Amino acid sequence: MNNFIIQFIMMVTVGILIGWFTNYLAIKLLFRPYREMNFIFFKIQGLIPKRRDEISENISEVVEKELISIDDIAEKFKNSEFSEKMIDELLDNIISEKLQNSILEKNPFLKMFINDSMMEKIKGYFKKTIFENREKIISEIIRIAKEKIDFKEIMLEKMKNFSLNEIEEIILRVSKRELKHIEIIGGVLGGIIAVFQFFLMLFLKQI
Repeated sequence: MNNFIIQFIMMVTVGILIGWFTNYLAIKLLFRPYREMNFIFFKIQGLIPKRRDEISENISEVVEKELISIDDIAEKFKNSEFSEKMIDELLDNIISEKLQNSILEKNPFLKMFINDSMMEKIKGYFKKTIFENREKIISEIIRIAKEKIDFKEIMLEKMKNFSLNEIEEIILRVSKRELKHIEIIGGVLGGIIAVFQFFLMLFLKQI
């Protein structure tokens, strides 16, 4: 009886270890080895390093088509409104600071003509012009963005700049818990299979 118990425990333990290690190894083979290794009868390389360009291309396409595109941003931007506060802040940054820090400091003589009152008049003129032409301004910004900005190209360039080690760290950081669950599930399934094997072995001995 004791032999059966010991045999049962050993089979289940080995099954758990094999199931866990198989899934652990499968996860590692997603990333490693980074470079292709040649053996006598076969070659091996991590799935992500081997298909990095294809994976990057697919991710970029999915993000651009399904998640966010320049058209989505353009539509959001088109539906937004310029508030008076936004325009004031914009003009303060662009006109006041640039005018004071760049032009007036380099040309002190202009300070005699451009005082605070003149600055407010300049801001008022630009504010009025922006409000009167805001739809045209937004349309022009959207047109330029659509012509010049390529989300897919930007994402591909960003992903190419990541080293394989950085990609591995990012994926593991994001999905560490889920990958750990996969390892545990492998151990559990290995243990369950070992239990069935044990009782099947007992059944076969009785025949």
